[in-house]
Amino acid sequence: MGRLTSAERRRIFLAQERTRQAMLARMSVAPTADIDHSSANRHRLRQLLATVMILALFAGGLAFYEFAEFHPPASLVEAFLQR
Repeated sequence: MGRLTSAERRRIFLAQERTRQAMLARMSVAPTADIDHSSANRHRLRQLLATVMILALFAGGLAFYEFAEFHPPASLVEAFLQR
């Protein structure tokens, strides 16, 4: 068990050889210059989204602050006293 005939070994060798040749052929082709012109647009879009997110968080915090009527304690003693 586990032993291959000479024909099977030859078939495996030829399959491996074809794979090696295909890989070498792909590696020998010079890579094309992939210039990405949209990187500046992507950077600008990401910057805009970050700005919108910061403004939304600020507006939400301000609205919650007005809704909850948060009154900070005047001193540390007042902060630890039970109400």
